[in-house]
Amino acid sequence: MEEVALISLMAVLVLLSAFCSIVLGKLKIPSLIGFLVAGIIIANTMTLSADAHTVIEVFSNLGLILLMFSIGMEIDVRKLKSQGRFAVVVAAIQLPLMVVGGMVAGTILGYNSLQSLALGCIISGSSTAVVMAVLKSQGKLKTEDIETLVLVVIMEDIGQVIMLSMLTPMLNGSEMSMDELTVLIIKIAIFMVACFTVGLYVVPRVIDYFYKKANDELISLLCIGAAFTLAWAASGMGLSVAIGAFLAGVFVGMSRPHHAVEHFVEPLKSVFMAMFFISVGMEVAIGSLVANIIPILVIFATFVICKIVTVYFGWWVGNGDSRTGFLAAVSLCAIGEFAFIIAKEALDCGVVDEAFYSSVIGASLISMLALPLLSKYSDRAFDGMMAKCPGFLKRFFAKVSEGRNGIYSDLGAVSSRTRGVFTRGLSTVYFCLFLVIIIEIVFIEIYGPVSEWATARFTFFDNTEWRLVILVANFFALLTPCIGLTRNIRTVTYILAVGKQKESNTAKDPDKVRYYEVMNPIIVAGGVDILIILIMPNGIDAILHFAVFAVILVAITLHQLWKIKSGRKGLLPDIKDDEPAESQ
Repeated sequence: MEEVALISLMAVLVLLSAFCSIVLGKLKIPSLIGFLVAGIIIANTMTLSADAHTVIEVFSNLGLILLMFSIGMEIDVRKLKSQGRFAVVVAAIQLPLMVVGGMVAGTILGYNSLQSLALGCIISGSSTAVVMAVLKSQGKLKTEDIETLVLVVIMEDIGQVIMLSMLTPMLNGSEMSMDELTVLIIKIAIFMVACFTVGLYVVPRVIDYFYKKANDELISLLCIGAAFTLAWAASGMGLSVAIGAFLAGVFVGMSRPHHAVEHFVEPLKSVFMAMFFISVGMEVAIGSLVANIIPILVIFATFVICKIVTVYFGWWVGNGDSRTGFLAAVSLCAIGEFAFIIAKEALDCGVVDEAFYSSVIGASLISMLALPLLSKYSDRAFDGMMAKCPGFLKRFFAKVSEGRNGIYSDLGAVSSRTRGVFTRGLSTVYFCLFLVIIIEIVFIEIYGPVSEWATARFTFFDNTEWRLVILVANFFALLTPCIGLTRNIRTVTYILAVGKQKESNTAKDPDKVRYYEVMNPIIVAGGVDILIILIMPNGIDAILHFAVFAVILVAITLHQLWKIKSGRKGLLPDIKDDEPAESQ
């Protein structure tokens, strides 16, 4: 592109995006929407050359890298460790439930399984900029509650980065052979392990070392260079450049000069971030928004309902105040920036079409426009629901809350060391559940392609026999997380029983046998494993299921019973709570 054409293109893009943002800002609408509107106007009123589209795409990638780098720098890993437990509970509960809600909505709208999964990931997060702007302007929540919400949004960002990492090989896999997809997954695993083992410990120390020998401008250039390097490395490994830039931001955020780097990056981010959202808007035709008004409204309604229900539930589980939990849940009802990143990645990979993409953009715009109104009347809505709630529901929720309070009371009666074991056990249960879901999603997707690929290459088994081989592999892949799940469920149940005895000052009844005392984790895990696989679609006859699993389960049971009889394996968790609760 010629120099004059490039300058004229930049003039149009920057001036139009600034004008739209200023006009919408007068209506208290976030500048982000102004950038999107500018892109929609350009796409529907101007004809750009191929060179212009190429330049905008380059600037868009620069904006995406700088945006993700800035988001990463805002994450304080130390603060998350010390203050983020409640936020982690809320995010850990609501994120997977939001994905499930999105998948259900996608199925209702007629999307395939991968498109529905992408929709669930898209609607799982909230917009940091829009949420913070609304919270600060309306002042409905206390400062500490706003800080908690900031941590929740940060956890959502981290969760969506993980989702994007997992989605990338699935999105790319739609046009790849099995060999290429296997290599891609291995490369991604190596990249992520290297980042989290080396980056978290080495990069901040290297930056601090050079900071002693350079000024703020030079160290900022070094950090931006690191962001582009990791973005390039992520792209080379088959991941989005957004993931590499985000990880670089996290590493830089742990270093001493991160405030100086943030100040240096902010002007660059403002310019190129506008280019990214302009490019997002340019993918949307006004006619497509009108034609897809029903999917737009369905996605918006799904997002709002699921967000309010899941965040409120997470707040309740974390023993937070009900009224504050409802106000906080409503305050998060703006689809986040990651929605555009994931949707654009899916569009570029050919997994979704323009109608899907336009529906996501339309729903995002409506959510951002509606949030100030929803937040403004959230307290009245809560009071109205409490006043009109039927008596039997009030009694039911009061009884459930009493049970929750009893659990927290039982935990308060045990030592801090035992509570730590409980927390780790509960975290492991959550991680194992997450791992089970991921493993099953992977195996459901690979049953057909892998069996066909293996049948074509290794003819000594037919398609059904190869599916049986994959089924057995599925069983053993699930066995370890299922064992971890049952072991830790038994542990947390035992700790609650110990706390209940201490709270009520009652001695243990020696004649009463409790289920956690006789539950063998491996036998139970094998049964759970089999149950999961039986209800999952895999194209294998049910009789073959039972024949294979009967042999496996009988073998596991006999082996474990022999271990118990020979005294080589105990059943009770190794938990001691000799330390008095008062010494916490």
